[in-house]
Amino acid sequence: MLDKQQSYQLNEWLYKLCRIHNLMLEERFNWWERNRSPVNACPIFVTYLPDLKDPPTYYSQKRATHWSRESNKHLYEGVYSQVIQEAIKRVEDTFNRFIKGDLNRKRSGKPRFKSVRRYRTVSIPQLKADCLSVTVNPHRTKNGGTRRDIAYINLPKVGQVKLIYHRPIPEGFTIKAALVSHKADGWYICLTLEDKSIPKFKPSEIEATEDNSIGLDVGLEKLWTASDGEIEPIQQHYRQSEAKLARLANRKDGKPHKSASRRKLAKKISKHHQKLQRKRKQFHYESATRLVSRDEKVFFVEDIKPGNLSRKNKPKQDKDGKYLPNGQSAKSGLNKSINDAGWGQFLSILNYKAAKAGKLVVKVKPHNTSQVCSCCNRVEQKDLSVRIHHCLCGFVLDRDWNAAINIKKVGLGIFPTIKRRKRRFSPERSRRAKTEPQRKPTPYP
Repeated sequence: MLDKQQSYQLNEWLYKLCRIHNLMLEERFNWWERNRSPVNACPIFVTYLPDLKDPPTYYSQKRATHWSRESNKHLYEGVYSQVIQEAIKRVEDTFNRFIKGDLNRKRSGKPRFKSVRRYRTVSIPQLKADCLSVTVNPHRTKNGGTRRDIAYINLPKVGQVKLIYHRPIPEGFTIKAALVSHKADGWYICLTLEDKSIPKFKPSEIEATEDNSIGLDVGLEKLWTASDGEIEPIQQHYRQSEAKLARLANRKDGKPHKSASRRKLAKKISKHHQKLQRKRKQFHYESATRLVSRDEKVFFVEDIKPGNLSRKNKPKQDKDGKYLPNGQSAKSGLNKSINDAGWGQFLSILNYKAAKAGKLVVKVKPHNTSQVCSCCNRVEQKDLSVRIHHCLCGFVLDRDWNAAINIKKVGLGIFPTIKRRKRRFSPERSRRAKTEPQRKPTPYP
């Protein structure tokens, strides 16, 4: 709980760090555009080739000489030096993921310049060991129960900050770093703890069998369906509040720009979104806890990427450049439901909960798991709107239940894998057959 002066100071830090982020990113983009391509063929007797500049790095951008200019003095004045260094480190990490990629050589998208509204976190890499002071609250509640302890944390250049101490720090742990975030309903601080006596975490090696494993299929009608038939009903938090959010957005759009009433409605909308996010996360934690409390030791889940599933359709154009219908209006509702379900967050929480309980989560390829019959292994192609699996062998089962059984089979190795069916070539479907007439073979002379 910050006072007005401390809140103003942290907001000023966020504004300056956002400017520094954009300045450092602009410097890296300028180098990338001018020096990224080596020149290997040009008339060297006519053209003068300047020396290629060294790429900006974390150490070159955080040097004191870089900030000695009088024009940049207003950016770092009053801001903790290590906070500025962490902001530059974030720029380097995002830019390296764009150019080089991560450990698996997977590159991320191009980093973008941030506005003040999108820069909401201050990283403090070092804190003193005695920065947190906790005292017992002597007051009692109306029912006679004890109140929360009174806690203060000492932040550099900010001072003593009172906080809600909702979770005690275990014995033997020391505070190493902190993340101060500005959210819709106030300021939050996340502490990083360290205990050198605790060994590194090693996931347990469990041999999956028919009895100690279970398959899970995530969906939109049900959050997950287990291979034994148990289901978890889905809670569409955003869908239930969609009408209310639309009314608030219409009221906000009707207010004058930069007015106090417009800012109040924008804050109200952001608080409502934050409430929906917390309700969804709480639901995912409860569902994952319910799964982990079962007797099974291994959980087979789909290796899906919700970001790819909710991606927009590519635009279609005719010969004249006119845009044609691409089915995006029909898919927009599906994308909204996928984002509302939060499959990625649920699977990450399940992985964390299972590791904590000494269990294992294994990802398997989900290709055609809902199309193959779990009884006779026959492929029955069906649309997404068909929710009941009917097979020629007489096997009838819910679509998600059938997919969960197949996921378990793939995880156990009963199926080596369920591959996508390749389309057979037909001249009628090929573009060349539609645009060009088929040539007759020339007779051999």
